Amino acid sequence: MTDVFGPNTRGVLHLISHLNRVDGAQIDEVVAAWRRRSRSERALAWASLGHGTTPAERRAILDAAVQARRDAMAAAQRHQRTEWAFWAAAWDAAAAVAAGDRIEEENYRVLIEPLSAALPWLRERTPTRLSRSDLQATIASFGGRDG
Repeated sequence: MTDVFGPNTRGVLHLISHLNRVDGAQIDEVVAAWRRRSRSERALAWASLGHGTTPAERRAILDAAVQARRDAMAAAQRHQRTEWAFWAAAWDAAAAVAAGDRIEEENYRVLIEPLSAALPWLRERTPTRLSRSDLQATIASFGGRDG
């Protein structure tokens, strides 16, 4: 598999595959959790991504965040939810997962906490192994591209 999202591509794909399974109530939980987190904490966590990564790593992190946001928007639309905080939570969490151990634990937690309301496995630094069916479904959602 091509590491399109950096060395933690599998973790990002795992996150994306689960975004496609959230329901409306879970989206509402994520939105509420995202609103409880302060802007300054999120800004500091994002700043740490910039300081702890190379330009190529930052590009992979942003690519992961963009794809997660797209999938979150699609999931929200399926459940008639228009709250942008859900998309922002997916953006933040995918960036943290893509950054992996290049981001400090506290900053990782800030970025994943809201989405972990729906995807509690995010609280683990290394997500569970992505199954073959999850991987195939996620690749299909990209239009069949594998990198």
